[in-house]
Amino acid sequence: MTCLDRFNAQSKIIRIKNDASGLLAKKTLAVKENIDVAGHISTNGHPSWAATHDAATSHASVVDALLAAGAQLVATTHMDEMAYSLLGANPHYGAPLNPVDANRHPGGSSSGSAVAVATKLVDIALGTDTGGSCRAPASFCGVFGMRTSHAAIDMTGVIPMARSLDAIGWFARDIDMMITTGDVLLPEDQPGKDYEDIIFIDEIFENIEPDVQRLLTSPLRFAQHKSRRCTQLDKDFFSQALMHFRNLQGHEVWQTHQQWIRQHRPVFAKGVGDRLTAASEVLALEKNAARDFILSKRGLLENLFNETGVIIAPTTPILSPRLDEPETELDIKRYLMIRNFSLASLFGLPEISIPICADNKCAGLSFIGRRGSDRKLLAFTKNFLQKL
Repeated sequence: MTCLDRFNAQSKIIRIKNDASGLLAKKTLAVKENIDVAGHISTNGHPSWAATHDAATSHASVVDALLAAGAQLVATTHMDEMAYSLLGANPHYGAPLNPVDANRHPGGSSSGSAVAVATKLVDIALGTDTGGSCRAPASFCGVFGMRTSHAAIDMTGVIPMARSLDAIGWFARDIDMMITTGDVLLPEDQPGKDYEDIIFIDEIFENIEPDVQRLLTSPLRFAQHKSRRCTQLDKDFFSQALMHFRNLQGHEVWQTHQQWIRQHRPVFAKGVGDRLTAASEVLALEKNAARDFILSKRGLLENLFNETGVIIAPTTPILSPRLDEPETELDIKRYLMIRNFSLASLFGLPEISIPICADNKCAGLSFIGRRGSDRKLLAFTKNFLQKL
């Protein structure tokens, strides 16, 4: 393995400059290894994938859009195998180093993109988010990270994982760069009012580690003095959401990749391999039950938002796990994260994580909005930060 930077964030150095003078002129860009760059093989985080696929003949649509706005593409970035993890570990290419604490995981699967932004290698980095793959590394590495509404941004040229859950996301070091990138990539919002109220859902704040609670105390106290509503969802909503998310994701992952896996028999790390084995066993009946759950709860969420409400949440209830934690403990923490992430993932909602750091520790605070309100959500976040 050859490291291209001391944090092992970059997987390939690429120099694509242009003369465009748009919103992102002279801003540097990195792209996750499951997003196509013309002339390069997208590895999808696995050398067997790279060895069995040809170089892309064109850029992914999202890359084209950023280049047209003047961005300078300088690198691709490391990721977890097949995008099927939240830690940032990769036995084939090595894990990017967490710039906040090198003894902790950087978060994944868009690990390299988050690290590249946090260490100022680039101004903007693209990622993908199916079950938290932008939100987890944003929280762990102390940067802004966003998962967009499902289908808000064209995913042509992006290697799919679970098509009904996949979304484009990106990272930056400040909210203005997040908004400018959104101005380039996002469609106009669906009709609706601007956000004014903050919604606290009791269950989201369960199982928070003390260090995360301490980091978020000040912004949460500030949020409580704004126009707010406290509520609870249906009993067992989050446990049901977690189960249905895992089944829907697993079924779609296996449908997407089973032919390639059976043909080439790649070797996976234990955690990813175990999840793919479990994915192969998800029944169509379980996948259909997940879709029924989504349809049955959409009205509940629409009423919860009530047009002007935005949900506030700890991005992850935990600090980044230490590198030496046993696999059993990592699995527990992974499920705690997915429990929170499942709300936006299952229902295709936009979510932005803002960094809250102190004493060499970082946590993320998230805002979640209605589907199709990505621009309003970014504007609300800027307003919140200006008054914090």
